Amino acid sequence: MRAARRVWAFLTRPEVYWRLFSLFLAVLLWLLAAGDGSLGEAERTVNLAVEVQNLPADLVLVEPPESVKVRIRGLTPLLNRGEGAISASINLAGAQEGTETYNVEVTAPLGIQILGVTPGWVSVYTEELQEAAFPVTLALLGVERAELAAQLKPQPPVVTLKGARSMLEQVDHVVAYLNVGEIVKPGSAFPVRALDSQGRGIPAVDIDPPQVTVELEQTESNQTEEE
Repeated sequence: MRAARRVWAFLTRPEVYWRLFSLFLAVLLWLLAAGDGSLGEAERTVNLAVEVQNLPADLVLVEPPESVKVRIRGLTPLLNRGEGAISASINLAGAQEGTETYNVEVTAPLGIQILGVTPGWVSVYTEELQEAAFPVTLALLGVERAELAAQLKPQPPVVTLKGARSMLEQVDHVVAYLNVGEIVKPGSAFPVRALDSQGRGIPAVDIDPPQVTVELEQTESNQTEEE
């Protein structure tokens, strides 16, 4: 009882009372501003992309999960402030190659209640991560001297592609485009692209290294001229 009296006496001191009242008023005004003038409770539905967590290193995600609709409830100011912090995810720890279905986990800031998730389960398709080596072809644009083009060689001449099995099976050739005009400078770096048989790019593969340099191959005629 004495402790309660001491606390009450402390809180009712003018300097403490007015500070607490000012703090309460500031919080109230902030809530009103954040809630567009309303402190009432509201419900909303938000669309969220599903994050994939703990994907095994030897697997590649071929088909990402569909987005979900999440129904939430809370005070209007809290919804306005915390809606962007809501996240949805699936845990692929221990996943195996193929199509599997996972429970969607949704997290929200304090004060926001999760009422429902649609759909509550999503399916993803994974494949084994594979590697393949491909020689690099130089596609020279704007080079007038054909003999010069024939002497340019990529370095390294072979790159390694990493990706899902179905993606690597689509790769027909690997090209480095050299849009260099009339002058080709040996040692310049050019990006490498993986293409299918129709010449269309396949972006869902990693290329190591992603760029190649070009070197001028020394022929007998070049050596004779230099001598």
